[in-house]
Amino acid sequence: MESLVQDEIQRLLAAGRWREAVQVCETQCRRSPSDPEAWFALGSACVAGGRLSRAAQAFRRVLDLREDDAVAAYNLGRLETMRGRPGEAVQYYRRAIAADPGFYQAFNNLGNLCYRLGWLEQAEHYLATAVRLHPQTAMYHHNLGNVRRDLLQIETAVQCYREALRRDPAHREARSNLLFHLSYYVLCSPRELLDEHRAWDRVHGGPEKARTFEHRNVPAPGRRLRVGYVSANLREHPVAVFLEPVLRHHDPAQVTVYCYAAVAQPDAVTRRLRELVPHWRDVADLDEPALARRIHEDGIDILVDLAGHTADNRLVTFAHRPAPVQVTYLGYCATTGLAAMDYWITDEILHPAETAEEAVETIHRLPRCWLCYQPPHEAPAVVPRAGEAALTFASFNDLAKLTPRVIRLWSRLLQALPESRLLLKTRQLRSEVFRRHVQTAFAGQGIEPGRLMLQPASRDYLRAYGEVDIALDPFPRTGGATTADALWMGVPVVTLAGERFIERQGASMLHALGLEELVACDEEDYFHIALRLARDPARRAALRRGLRQRMAASPLCDGCGLARALEAAYRRMWQAWVARRQS
Repeated sequence: MESLVQDEIQRLLAAGRWREAVQVCETQCRRSPSDPEAWFALGSACVAGGRLSRAAQAFRRVLDLREDDAVAAYNLGRLETMRGRPGEAVQYYRRAIAADPGFYQAFNNLGNLCYRLGWLEQAEHYLATAVRLHPQTAMYHHNLGNVRRDLLQIETAVQCYREALRRDPAHREARSNLLFHLSYYVLCSPRELLDEHRAWDRVHGGPEKARTFEHRNVPAPGRRLRVGYVSANLREHPVAVFLEPVLRHHDPAQVTVYCYAAVAQPDAVTRRLRELVPHWRDVADLDEPALARRIHEDGIDILVDLAGHTADNRLVTFAHRPAPVQVTYLGYCATTGLAAMDYWITDEILHPAETAEEAVETIHRLPRCWLCYQPPHEAPAVVPRAGEAALTFASFNDLAKLTPRVIRLWSRLLQALPESRLLLKTRQLRSEVFRRHVQTAFAGQGIEPGRLMLQPASRDYLRAYGEVDIALDPFPRTGGATTADALWMGVPVVTLAGERFIERQGASMLHALGLEELVACDEEDYFHIALRLARDPARRAALRRGLRQRMAASPLCDGCGLARALEAAYRRMWQAWVARRQS
C-alpha cells in the first residue's frame, strides 16, 4: 500500500475520524485486493470504530494472503476474545507464536486466556514464557503469580508479586495480592506484615491525599449517623452472607444506611440487599476520586470498608478520607495499612488482650461474635447419620488451606481410626490435576487413595454434610463461611486457635455457640479433641440433633444483636471524633 495512503489513514484515525479511515481502506482494498497491507489497515480502522466482525474479516484476509503474519493472527486472537469466542482466540494466538516465537504479548494474552478457561498448566507455561521473553513488564509477573496461586504454589506466587513490584512499585493489584497472600496464609511475622501493609499506603495513600476533603459533618454526639458500606461483594459472596443480617436489622433511628456497591455484575443477592437499604449507590463505573467525592457529598459520618486488600477493593477511595471516621470490617483478615483508616472491628476472641496482631488501625473489639450468619434458604434439613456408616471427617475448604502441617495431622487421625475416611469437597477437585495432588500428598503420609472422597463443589453442596460426622477446620488459615455452614448442618467443627485474626475465626464462632471444648490450643490438642469426638457417637448424635437450634438461638444468628453492637461501636467512634474536633 502506498505510503501516502497509509499516512492519510493514520491521520484520520489520530483525529478520531474512523469512518472516513474505513472508507479509504475499503477503497484501497477494492483497488488492490491482493495487498495484505491494505487489508491490515482496514482491520485496524474497523477495530478503532468498534466494528469487530468486519475487522476480523479483514485480518483473516491478511492471513489468506500472508499466512505467517504473526501480528494479524495476534489481532484476531484479541478480537475473538472480545467477541466471546475463546476457542477461536486460542487458535489464533497459537498461530501468532508459531509464526514469531519471540512474540511475548501473544504468549501473555494466550496465558491469560488459558487461565480464564481453567487450563492452569497451559496458562503457567505461556505466562512463564512471556516473563522469560520480556522480564521488565510487571504485569507479566503479576499474571504468572495469579496462575501459580491457583496451582497452590502460594510462596512462588508471592515471589512473582514481589518481582512485579520490583519492576513497578505502583502496581496496585500486585501489591494488594502480595498483602492478601502474606496475611491469608500467615507467611510472615506480625511486624513484617504491618510493614508490608504500610508500604501500600506510602505508594497509594499518604497525608496529602487524606487532606482532599474538609469535613463539615455536624459534630453533635447523639444525632443520627450516616453510615456508608463500600464493597464490590454485595452479590453472591461470603461477605454478603454475613452483611445481610446487619443491613436487615439496622435501627433507622440510630443510623441512615448508604451502600456503595462497586458490583460489576449484580445478581439476585444484589437485588435483595438493595431492598434493605434506603440509599443504594451503584458505583462500579466510578473511579476512586469520583467515588470519594460522591461519598463526601452524601455527608457520610462513618465509612465502612468491607474488602481490605481483596479483589476489586476501593482502598484508594478511603485514602482520600471522604468521611471523618473510617472503619474496616468483615471482608479482610489483617490491617489495611492505611493511616486514613481509623478502626478495625473484630471481637474479644479474634483479638484477645494479649494479641500478637499489629495494626495501623485501633482494634475495636465487639462484646460478642464479630459476625452473624444468614442461613441459606435452600439449606436442607439436618438428617441423622446411619449407625453403620463409616466415620467421616470432612473439609469443604479451598485446597490452598491444606498445608503440609494440616495433611500430616489429618493423616494421623485417619491412621488412629482405620475405618474412618476423609471427604474433601471444593472447586479445585473438578480437575484431575488437583485430585492427583491431594492423593499424592496423603499417600506421602501413609493414607491410601481409597480412604479419600474427593468431590467438586456443587450448588447443592450442603446436602453433602449428611455424610459427614466431624468437620476439620484447616490451620493456620481457618474457615469462615464453610465453618458456619457445617455448624448449621448439624456437624461439629474442630478448630485450632492460633495467634491472629485469620487463625481464630473458627474459635470465635464456636465460643459464640458455647462449644469451647472443640477449640484446640495446639496440634496435639486438636488431635485429641477430634479423636475423643470420633470415639463418642452419643455426643456426636446429640450435637447433630440440637446444633441448628442451638445456633439459631446464639449470637451467630442474632442479626439484631450484631446491628445494635455495631451501632454502639459507631456511636463511640463518632463521639471520639467529635471530642477531638471540639478540643
